Amino acid sequence: MFKFKLEPVLKFRKIKEEEVIKEFQAKKKEILDTEQKIKNLETNLNETKIQKKEKININDLKLIDNYIRGLTNNINEAKEKLLRLQYELKEIEEKLHQARKERKILENLKEKKYLEYIKEENLKEQKFLDEIASIAENRKMSK
Repeated sequence: MFKFKLEPVLKFRKIKEEEVIKEFQAKKKEILDTEQKIKNLETNLNETKIQKKEKININDLKLIDNYIRGLTNNINEAKEKLLRLQYELKEIEEKLHQARKERKILENLKEKKYLEYIKEENLKEQKFLDEIASIAENRKMSK
């Protein structure tokens, strides 16, 4: 029966890869959420600018200007966050690539060892069959 000596290491690397995949998916979701937040803020900003054009009251204009500045600051902060998240995502992608590479190396080694095992088993079986044939031939000769 085939037994791969590095099976625990392979399992560990698979678990490590799965963890990195989950981290990647979480970061991707965070990026999508931030992009949606930026879109919503920009939509809100555009609607507020349209409202500003309609207002004549100075107090309302001041409030709207303050609100626009706040929205603009929020948009800029969200864009900075998005850039940071995209950078972090690239780092996670590199980690994921490395984790996959390490797992594949062990899987390839396991496959190679399995093929060697099969080859050895076939040789053992062939030797056994040759011995049986030899014994049968010897019996025929002795009778």
